[in-house]
Amino acid sequence: MENKKNYLIQFFVIAFLWSWLLWLPQVLNYFGFNIPGFLLFFGNFAIFGPFISAFSLTLKNYGKEGFIKLLKRGIDINFQKKWLIPTLLLSPFLSFIALVIVLLFEGNWILEYGLNWQMFFPVMAIIFVTGGPLAEEYGWRGYALDRLQNKWNALISSIILGLIWALWHLPLHFISGTTQEVIPIYQHIVIITLSSIFYTWLHNNTGGSVLIAMLFHLSGNMAGAVFPYWVSGLGRWTFFALNILVIVPILYYFGIKSLSRKDKNN
Repeated sequence: MENKKNYLIQFFVIAFLWSWLLWLPQVLNYFGFNIPGFLLFFGNFAIFGPFISAFSLTLKNYGKEGFIKLLKRGIDINFQKKWLIPTLLLSPFLSFIALVIVLLFEGNWILEYGLNWQMFFPVMAIIFVTGGPLAEEYGWRGYALDRLQNKWNALISSIILGLIWALWHLPLHFISGTTQEVIPIYQHIVIITLSSIFYTWLHNNTGGSVLIAMLFHLSGNMAGAVFPYWVSGLGRWTFFALNILVIVPILYYFGIKSLSRKDKNN
């Protein structure tokens, strides 16, 4: 019988070790240490910690068949297509409203941080591969989430995973040029934990689709690039409030046990 607890612990340990060790030279460089360039370069692969961890453990414990099964979850389109609407539009909608609030109260200074529309598709491709969707979601949602839900309900699992996910990002707060460098750590923890609830909601209503998780991650990152509300403190607090306004009715309607209406009605 699978020892799900041990597998989950192993997953987090490998993901953190891979990412934090590769980010370490960049963190040291941030604090003024003279780090060789080739060590800084390896930091570009740090984000693949969850991906490496999920696939290595799956191959070890479930063999080639399990490896292929996990891989297919990132390309399988066998889910109700209505779930593409919140997957692709929810984050841009909330980000746009937060940006509008900043524009109304603080002026248009924030627009200079927005993405040039001519770069939209090249940046989207780069973000998909190296910005989190591909590198993270096979791990967080493809491997960890279901194992957490085997022990806890959907809401508790979302919060646990969100807190761990936020902690995993910690080194990025001390690396120049990252989004996290701008955002206070406690605020980043809050938004990551809230967003984790959305991920679980989408995951549980699409049969555990990793593709949906990757698309939602991509949508969120691109929304932040196009509508840079996160540069402003007011923008971040507004975004937090908007997330809560959406999450509360989701929890009420779908239920905290599974965040799935189908299961709630059974």
